[in-house]
Amino acid sequence: MRSIGEKLKYIRKLNKLNQTEFSQTIGISQGALSELEKDKYKPSLDLVIALKMKFDVDLDWF
Repeated sequence: MRSIGEKLKYIRKLNKLNQTEFSQTIGISQGALSELEKDKYKPSLDLVIALKMKFDVDLDWF
């Protein structure tokens, strides 16, 4: 099973966005996204909601 960081990176690459573009779309800094993709910490509820709203992410999968 993929980690949350790997899933974030997958969503970003699936939408052909670089870290800067993706982070701006979901409302976090590029540095925070980088740390999330490395699984240094877990995403906030606000971030999870942004992923659902902007990229129609299946929350059961995520």
